[in-house]
Amino acid sequence: MQRPNNPEVPKELLHDSPFGGDPLHGVHTEKSRIRFGAYAAITAFVLINYFVLDMNWLQTGVTLVCCTIVATVAIEYAFARFIRLRKQGVYPSLLAMELGATRDFALACEKSVRLVAALMGTERVVLAWADHRGDRLATVATAGFPSDDLPVPTPLAWAQPGVRQAIEQRRVVVAGASEGDSWLPRSNGRRCVACVPLLSSDRLIGLLVLVARQESAALTDKRLLTGAGLAIGLTLDNLRHTSDLREIAIRDELTQLFNRRYFFEQLEKGVGAAGDFDRPVGLIILDVDKLKLINDTYGHDVGDKVLANLGRVLSNRVRDDDVVARIGGDEFAVLMRDTGQRGALAMARRLEKFLQRRPIYEGDGLELTLTISCGVAGFPWSGDDVAEIMRCADARMYEAKARRKATESAGPPTEATQQATARSARASG
Repeated sequence: MQRPNNPEVPKELLHDSPFGGDPLHGVHTEKSRIRFGAYAAITAFVLINYFVLDMNWLQTGVTLVCCTIVATVAIEYAFARFIRLRKQGVYPSLLAMELGATRDFALACEKSVRLVAALMGTERVVLAWADHRGDRLATVATAGFPSDDLPVPTPLAWAQPGVRQAIEQRRVVVAGASEGDSWLPRSNGRRCVACVPLLSSDRLIGLLVLVARQESAALTDKRLLTGAGLAIGLTLDNLRHTSDLREIAIRDELTQLFNRRYFFEQLEKGVGAAGDFDRPVGLIILDVDKLKLINDTYGHDVGDKVLANLGRVLSNRVRDDDVVARIGGDEFAVLMRDTGQRGALAMARRLEKFLQRRPIYEGDGLELTLTISCGVAGFPWSGDDVAEIMRCADARMYEAKARRKATESAGPPTEATQQATARSARASG
């Protein structure tokens, strides 16, 4: 009898699992022990009949073969049923515990498809997630796909009939796959596809699509797939809500930059780590010039759009690992790890020049440009604690603002004034 498809679960995925590895390992071990005991008992029974009852060798052989076949069929059938029930009870709990131990939503999605592929013995797995409106599904994680052969992210055109049926009926749909579909494995043999809706509080939040050979036992067990879908859906939905709440707690609502509290937490950590590993940290404090004039002249709606656009500019002009935050009404900050004084000053100048060259707001017949005043400080050249570094950055920002006001009030600058301003800027830096 063919053994059900049950590949060994990768140990690195279950290193913290209370099951200590493959949850069915103990079942298969017990099955081997019972089979050995049954065969030993059959052999002893046949030998006793042969020697005690004086059976001939033909009767003995037939008895041995018949007893072995009956025992094998009974053991395989009983353990096949037991393994099926064991999977239905254990696999959803295992998925929930493994994913629940992961705090990051994106990482949990990647982990879920790898776990499902290992537990169910599938060739390919696709996890699609619904947007906030719930009417579109986008691929967020895959397993078994080459990097150049991923399914279309949205909508799920690669399995549309099964997807529609699974979404509309809110139940597992298993069907044969059409030959020649680009998202199928490029190998011989027929395939089947299972579409598993992911539900949370009776809401459809995603879809799990599994591709396997038609003889795969896991894809024929709809009760198992339904339980796995519920476990994944509930766990990922909770993680997504937690992730959204965390983002709300650390983001400024208007600019979508980090807020003041998160920025100072990162500044404390950055300066502490820089002191331990003798690495520099750069800090730019920048203030928007004449934001009050923009609000008074054009209204707070325009002022808010200016700040939101400025937030996007700052996010796009700095490095990915820099921390950009709004720390006041018109005051922003950029934290740059592994950046010395020269690099921080260069970044501040690039931001100033970029904003001077391009309008920050265009609409309703308006084209507004923006100027900023930057103060640059950092560790270790400005101080060795956060308070001292912030005081230095604030002081230099106010000096820059004062120089700008003096330049504007004096009219067009002469060559001597420009040279003096440049010397003052170099001295403050």
